[in-house]
Amino acid sequence: MIVLTGATGFLGSALLAQLLARGDEVVAVKRSTSSVRKIQALLDHPGLHLIDIDIDDPAHLFERYTIDTIIHTATEYGRGAAPLYSILNANLLLPLRLAELGMQRGVRCFINTDSFFNKGGNSYSNLLNYSLSKKSLLIWLDKLAGELGIINVVLEHLYGPGDSASKFVEHVIRKVGVEQAPHIALTHGHQRRDFIFLDDVVQAYLKLVDYGRSEDLRFETFELGTGQSMQVRDFVEQIKSIASSPTMLGFGDIAYRPDEIMSSHADISRLERLGWHPTVSAADGIRRILDMYGPDAERVRHAP
Repeated sequence: MIVLTGATGFLGSALLAQLLARGDEVVAVKRSTSSVRKIQALLDHPGLHLIDIDIDDPAHLFERYTIDTIIHTATEYGRGAAPLYSILNANLLLPLRLAELGMQRGVRCFINTDSFFNKGGNSYSNLLNYSLSKKSLLIWLDKLAGELGIINVVLEHLYGPGDSASKFVEHVIRKVGVEQAPHIALTHGHQRRDFIFLDDVVQAYLKLVDYGRSEDLRFETFELGTGQSMQVRDFVEQIKSIASSPTMLGFGDIAYRPDEIMSSHADISRLERLGWHPTVSAADGIRRILDMYGPDAERVRHAP
């Protein structure tokens, strides 16, 4: 049985659906105030057990269920006016509490979701509190490793249907592909990103769940992306082309941040050895998101 945090979120809800579909039982950890819109169709699934972590003591779920794997996807980025406590609680305190309880109860593996923001020992100033909280968690997980197998997933630029409008790809697709706004302000777009589609990410997590169940491990890191980077500029221009959009792309309207990450891509060799490979191209991924909008995106469904 699996404990999954962030089950009502973008990545967590997609992962939950696939875990249940393949026969896993899942204890989905959420807040009592969390919207269950993304998992509405799964609420009556016999393999799903929902826990309101702000009401129920986390220790109780380990008393009720026999858990072998914990997957931590819950994330608080700290955008807007999010208080520091909420950032630390989601990104550090909750996963540490679950990991410690899991260690005491014989859980085999804890799978953590990390970010390319933290590669190379840097702390990304745009999301500094988020970045620091994720780094702190890794330090503590390393201390627990050995008694609890740790898999750290360094996730590149995740995108897919149904993401938050605050995320870059979703924002651009809405403005350029669906609303076809007259103009969108952008940086010069020379940053290189490894854009990885949601479905490919979920399949990688399924491979890692099986790996964590079958292997005796201490602390292992898996980078998760396509293994290739492309300029943000090129990605945005693909959106405009596929949507046949008249939107003017304002490259250079926004200055780069002083510590802008100019290039990142994953080394996926370790995941490939487990039999995983990315399957969704950037063009296909963009079309799938546009298709999500139904009649609003009808004009792009048969675009070349």
